[in-house]
Amino acid sequence: MPVPTVHLLITLRGPVWRVRILSGGTIRWKCYRAEDYPTPEAVARRCAAGLVTIKPENKPHEGEEGHLRGDIRPVHDSPLRVRWEC
Repeated sequence: MPVPTVHLLITLRGPVWRVRILSGGTIRWKCYRAEDYPTPEAVARRCAAGLVTIKPENKPHEGEEGHLRGDIRPVHDSPLRVRWEC
């Protein structure tokens, strides 16, 4: 199965980065303040981080202490390849 591609189009509009996320034929839009993310690379990293999820393998039982254990994997359970342009 081929690795899915996520395409990011990053544009700076005044003090805000606008990001078009194209994944699997679906377009989503995100905005990030340039003050918080000064470079397009930082915006791309932030978007890629938002495309992964924690899938709990061993949920702690009620009353047990400890952190949620799980693997961080892409939402679609395969490696994530991100292409971005400004």
